[in-house]
Amino acid sequence: MIGRQRERAVVAEALSSSTTSARVLVLFGEAGVGKTLLMDHAAEEAAAAGTRVLRVAGNTAEAELAFAGLHQLLLPVLGSGLDGLPVRQRTALLAAFGLGEDPAPPDPMMMSLAVLTLASQIASAGRLLLVVDDAQWLDHGSRQVLGFVARRLAGESIGLLVAVRGSRLPEWLDATVPHLEVGPLSPAEAEELLGAQPEPPVGGFRRHVLATAAGNPLALVELARSQPRDEALPPAGPVPLTDLLERTFAAQADGLPPATRAALLVAAAAEGAALPDVLAALPPGTDMDVWLPAERTGLVRLRADRIDFRHPLVRSAVYGAAPFAERRRAHLALAAVLDADPDRRAWQLSAATVTPEASVAGALEATAMRTFGRGAFADALTGLERAAQLHPERGERTRLLSTAAYTAVLVGDLTRAESLAAQARQLVPDETASGWISALGGLVAMLMMRMERAFALVVPAGLPADGQLAVDVSTIATGIVYHSGIPAQRERIRPMLAARTALADDMFARPLQLWDLGVTDPFGHGDAIRAELPALASAPGLLPTVTHTLGVLAMVLDETETAVSLLGELVNPQWEDAADFHAGMTAADLAWAHLDCGRWADARLGVERLAARFLAGQHHLGPARALSALATVCALTGDPETALRHITAALAATEPARALATTVRARRAAALAATALGDHPTARLHLRALFDACGAPVHYHLSCYAVADHAAAAVLTGHTEDARTVLERVREEVGDGASPRLRQILLRAAALLAGPDDGAGDCFREALADPAGQRWPFERAQVWLEYGEWLRRRRQIAEARSALAEARDLFAGLGAPHWSARAEAELRAAGVAVGPDRHSALHALTPQRQRIVRLAAQGLTNREIGERLFLSPRTVGTHLYQAFPALGVTSRSQLRDVVEQEG
Repeated sequence: MIGRQRERAVVAEALSSSTTSARVLVLFGEAGVGKTLLMDHAAEEAAAAGTRVLRVAGNTAEAELAFAGLHQLLLPVLGSGLDGLPVRQRTALLAAFGLGEDPAPPDPMMMSLAVLTLASQIASAGRLLLVVDDAQWLDHGSRQVLGFVARRLAGESIGLLVAVRGSRLPEWLDATVPHLEVGPLSPAEAEELLGAQPEPPVGGFRRHVLATAAGNPLALVELARSQPRDEALPPAGPVPLTDLLERTFAAQADGLPPATRAALLVAAAAEGAALPDVLAALPPGTDMDVWLPAERTGLVRLRADRIDFRHPLVRSAVYGAAPFAERRRAHLALAAVLDADPDRRAWQLSAATVTPEASVAGALEATAMRTFGRGAFADALTGLERAAQLHPERGERTRLLSTAAYTAVLVGDLTRAESLAAQARQLVPDETASGWISALGGLVAMLMMRMERAFALVVPAGLPADGQLAVDVSTIATGIVYHSGIPAQRERIRPMLAARTALADDMFARPLQLWDLGVTDPFGHGDAIRAELPALASAPGLLPTVTHTLGVLAMVLDETETAVSLLGELVNPQWEDAADFHAGMTAADLAWAHLDCGRWADARLGVERLAARFLAGQHHLGPARALSALATVCALTGDPETALRHITAALAATEPARALATTVRARRAAALAATALGDHPTARLHLRALFDACGAPVHYHLSCYAVADHAAAAVLTGHTEDARTVLERVREEVGDGASPRLRQILLRAAALLAGPDDGAGDCFREALADPAGQRWPFERAQVWLEYGEWLRRRRQIAEARSALAEARDLFAGLGAPHWSARAEAELRAAGVAVGPDRHSALHALTPQRQRIVRLAAQGLTNREIGERLFLSPRTVGTHLYQAFPALGVTSRSQLRDVVEQEG
């Protein structure tokens, strides 16, 4: 059972033998919300503890049969169990069940007493639990008897657990009866349940399922298996329901007047439309009274500007239960009143169109592309697919299908992308479209970590010479080269890029062409691109995909602040509620940029849910990148064991020799974890694996950033000469193209590997002299630490103390406990009495508790914190309760000051 910790605890407490009051609890809530599962759990636990369990489930077919529910409940004990009842009670009970000789109706009081007495007799031999599910469908007589029993269980060894559908207690139970409303799952729990299905949906359909289910577990399970993988989402209107869901949620609308049902259908078809538009689409002369029957049954609530259905599933059920002809009339009526809203008008027309129509397809494409420009790729995909279905011209359908396939990649629905690309290919496209479709196949293969196939699809014989296709294809090809790191691919593509015509001035093509050069030869073209990057980054009107490309390029070239700014523009603070794969990949890139610039808490928050989301998807690149970033955060912040688990998962998602960018990141994280555990030989082995047998970087870019860490591990384990070879090969790869960050790293490596009199001090001082190095605080702190250690060994104590104190403060501010402890140990060796520093109180907490404190300081409630960190609100409260004395605070309002003071 996913979630429901609080509900299970309440049920267990209510039925506990230690309670002094009557052991009665009523669960109520929407259909499918999980009441039966909670009752099953309680019944299983009770039976395992030796309690006798009697059960009944209400049934509409027997709702008019007197005492049918009670008969089902007591049937297992109706034999010898009746012998001990007083005569009048036994007679009444037998008469109620049609088993007695007296045809007269049973006395209600005697009947109720008989049931209570029988239950007490059974409980005298051991505890008894009565479980009543779907009580709203019990017959009247059974309900009245159970209400009588519920009021008289104090002091009895009898438990009564009742579940009823609805939003309030039924009238046959006293208002004082203990009750619990079973609400929807939290967003995080809904995501977890959906991801646990045999074939969890992805992309736009995943988003629609989550929105439609609104946390209803039955709906999540049913909808997850209802959508054929080769069928597009409906162009307008709600997600179709399964028969079970439709029967469950449409039943209340069946008895409504025809005019009310017709009005509800228009409202259900009018997703996002304002109330005046819905009213205008109703037949002339319809007044507001038409809504009264639906409001009285609780199906809808009218507000000043909109109509709210009680639950999204009710809206879907009302829509799905109507014949197509009626749904089409509703869509046409809405389209006729939405002239001022071309986007919604296009959706309504597309839902009502049954034959190819170029004008409708064109309007829907325009809407989809506006949506695409806003970054809402899942909605854009639905529009493009529908536009392709409606366009009568073969060439236009091919183009629309190709665009839809690319959009499906951005959404993360790779199976859908392959299907759409295959449909486009079947239309016998021209050479340009064929090249683009092959490039899309390569992009999908890259995301599935099939790097060699990806490159073969994108670059079968060479890159296109010029034009938009050349820009698009080369962008995908160079991305494959960077993620794979395979030398043969890089060597093959670089001459092709060099042979291309001069770079375009177009503000769309230019960033992509600079991307090609920057990611395939970051050290050869880095300086020139860095000079141009500010103007490109500030250009107005960039598409989200181009902004993302520039952000990642900035990160590759160590323009970290620019990367954070660009990628941050694309990441919604509530991004976890979005389904777009592109948003998730952007969040992963932003997490790496946050790691580089020392914003580790932001990196962790951005990547924790991302890892869980991607693991439910169809691709491998996403989870591998997210897990590597999360492992790095854990290793740096004092949780190496968790880091190693994430690294194992990341490497399992890829083929290490064919996805070197991911492999290098994962191995660097493993080295950090080993270092934190004091296992320097293992750290050195992980780092040495980032260079080949001759010492050359295995990944032409990312491996170079590990050269100083490798040097440090090599010195500690007696492999200094090998490390010097690695350093020389890295210098050959980098040439004169090192960024300020990489220059600092190279100087640190040179200082560590220098002999006693070979200029180590000069290298340290040169590294620290460049103020630009402060932009990467962890790497700057490493230089300060090792410079301080070098100074102390040379007995330059005063200078050593200053350097070590600087290192200690930087590490403590970042929240790197292993590294700050090492700096403190060196300070003690230098004669400094090290006491608790200003960061120690917060950073002495466990990493998880620190995260909870920081979120609470931002004003989040326990429930909101729990949803982010996959914890129950009660667990969050326990963490805060234990953190308060450690932080020296007594209230939640003081946490902000602690966080601001301690970093």
